[in-house]
Amino acid sequence: MRFIEIPKIENDILLEDLSKDILKTDKELSNVNVHGRPGQKQAGVDVYAREIETGNWIGIQCKVRSTNKSFTKSELLKEVKEALNFNPKIEKYYLYTTLNRDTKTQAFERDINDSFLTSNDFTFEVKFWEDIQDMLKEERCENVYYRYYHKFFKDNLSLGHSIGKLINLELQFDNIPDSKYELMIGKIPRTNQKATNVDYFRGTYFISNFLDKTIEFFTKSHNSNKAVCFPSDIYDAFDNMIDRYRICKWIQSIENLDDFIYDDTHNYTFSITTEERNEYERDD
Repeated sequence: MRFIEIPKIENDILLEDLSKDILKTDKELSNVNVHGRPGQKQAGVDVYAREIETGNWIGIQCKVRSTNKSFTKSELLKEVKEALNFNPKIEKYYLYTTLNRDTKTQAFERDINDSFLTSNDFTFEVKFWEDIQDMLKEERCENVYYRYYHKFFKDNLSLGHSIGKLINLELQFDNIPDSKYELMIGKIPRTNQKATNVDYFRGTYFISNFLDKTIEFFTKSHNSNKAVCFPSDIYDAFDNMIDRYRICKWIQSIENLDDFIYDDTHNYTFSITTEERNEYERDD
């Protein structure tokens, strides 16, 4: 992974989210959050966090650079001056950017620290795209790396290795807990090879019920990222009829199956009404 060139983020909001998620992996930080929302005044800070040991606040400004044009000193000073008004006072201020490491920008950064900022202000540092890549490749950021770049690894996954996520699922009626399952939901990557024998299962998704040691398969819609899954598709994985129905409804509610499998959330709840249950059992 050290030698992989990671594609640059091209969206400001996505860069903010990425920066926040990288900071959340740092065990020395707390209170990591995106500052406000688009359109609000942010005092030069897009993401903030607090150092656990010192209690000091740090601020981050995120800048997507569509070209590799250096920052001007006035551009950097504008952000620094705004950050001086952030409440509470910050001790460290960073600019996270998709700009490649750049000597002119680094010179302006040093000049601002030496000639503009005083010991009572904060330290200022630019984190270039190479720096962000290095953080992403650290072991602590492994989940962040895959969450934002799982599509980048599809060619590698085409070897046929299945990818799955462990899940604790609590089923409810009228938001009252009823039963629990320990599951794995995953996918078997598709290839361009002809689907024969075991390759028939490439491009399918699976759900494994650990409690009963059973597994079933379902597919994804051709027109969206949602599942095509009916109770009959997961019949052999779940004996209980109403649980089979609820689990199927839950799978259908997932907006993007691939993103769901790659994110790091593992605890879920799903509820239907008693009225829906009675209607389903009457129809069945």
